[in-house]
Amino acid sequence: MAKTLVEVLEACGIEIKEIGSGGLLRASCPFHKRDDTPSFTIYPTGTYYCFGCEAWGDALKFLVEYKGITAKEALDYLGEDYQIPKADKNKVIKVTNTVKTWDFLWNASLQYHEFLLKTPGAIKYLHSRGLTDETISKYKIGYTDGNVLNFKFAEEYILGIEIGLITKEGRECLSHRITIPNLLEKGQADFLVGRTITNDKVKYLGCRMPKPVIGFYEVRYSSNLMIAEGQFDHLLLRQWGYPAVVLGGSHLTRSNYLLFEGKRVILVPDNDEPGRKSAESIKAKFGDSAIILDYSSIGAKDVGEVACISGGKEEFDKLVKEQVKNWNTHLSKEASLPF
Repeated sequence: MAKTLVEVLEACGIEIKEIGSGGLLRASCPFHKRDDTPSFTIYPTGTYYCFGCEAWGDALKFLVEYKGITAKEALDYLGEDYQIPKADKNKVIKVTNTVKTWDFLWNASLQYHEFLLKTPGAIKYLHSRGLTDETISKYKIGYTDGNVLNFKFAEEYILGIEIGLITKEGRECLSHRITIPNLLEKGQADFLVGRTITNDKVKYLGCRMPKPVIGFYEVRYSSNLMIAEGQFDHLLLRQWGYPAVVLGGSHLTRSNYLLFEGKRVILVPDNDEPGRKSAESIKAKFGDSAIILDYSSIGAKDVGEVACISGGKEEFDKLVKEQVKNWNTHLSKEASLPF
C-alpha cells in the first residue's frame, strides 16, 4: 500500500499537529528557516502548502524537492500504487463517438478543476505564472495527484482507457500535472494536456488523440491569430485579450493548417535558439501571411517572463502595434466561450 503524505513527513522527522476540526494538519516548514509560527499546512486531499515560502505539492513532489531525489526514486519509496503511468504516445486513435468523448473530457476537466480549487499551492503556482483566478476558472485549469477521477459507469472507464486518460489498471496518465483542456461548446472539450510539476522529462503529456490547435474555437472568427509556443503563454495572451492559440509543438498537420487559411499569423516563440528555429519552420509554411514577433528587447525568455516584469505587458502591447501593421483594423469580432 502506498505511503501517505503524513507518513512521508513523519518518516522525515517532521512533527505534525492537528489544527481545528476540519482535518487540517500543520507543521514547521522544512523548506525555509525560522518558521516559528508553523505555516506548513497539510490538507485532507493529501497535499500541502506553506504560507511562508509558498512551497506546495503532494507526497511525490515533497520527496523530489526535500530529499533531492528523482521522481522515479520517490515513486519507488512511496510504493507501486503511486506509480505514474504514461500514455502510449505512439498510438494515436481516431475518435468514433466525438460527442460522447467530448462530454467525457469535459467532466474529467471539471473534476481536475475542482481538485485544483482545493489545492492552494497549485492555485498559488498558477498565480506565480501570471494567471488570474478569472482565467483559471474560465479555462477550467486543473490539477491531479493521480487520485481524482471518479467514474460512475463502466462505459466511462473503457472510454478513459481508449483515449489514453487512464491505464487498464485505472491509473491516471496525467498524474501530478496541471491540466489544461481544449474547450469547445459549453460542456465539451476535445483534448486534455497536462504539464508536469515534478520536472518530468516529458513536460507536456496529452491524450492519445489527434492534437488540435488548442484555443482555436474561441478565436475562430479573428482575422489575426497569434501562435504561442507554450500552454501558459497561450493562456496569458488570451488573458491579455489577444486572439492566441497554441500548437503544442512545431508540427502542423494539414487539417490544422487549413484552419489558418485567410488569416494573418503572428508567431510568438520563446526567445531562444530552439524557439526561433521552430518559429522559422512554421513561418515557412505560411509564407507572407505570417510574421515572427520580436519581443527580445523586453529581456524576457517567453511571454510568462514578460508577465512577471514590471511594465512588461505594456511594452509587449507596444511592440505588437509597432510590428503588426494595421493590428486594430485587421482584428475582426472574436468568438467567446459560451460559459
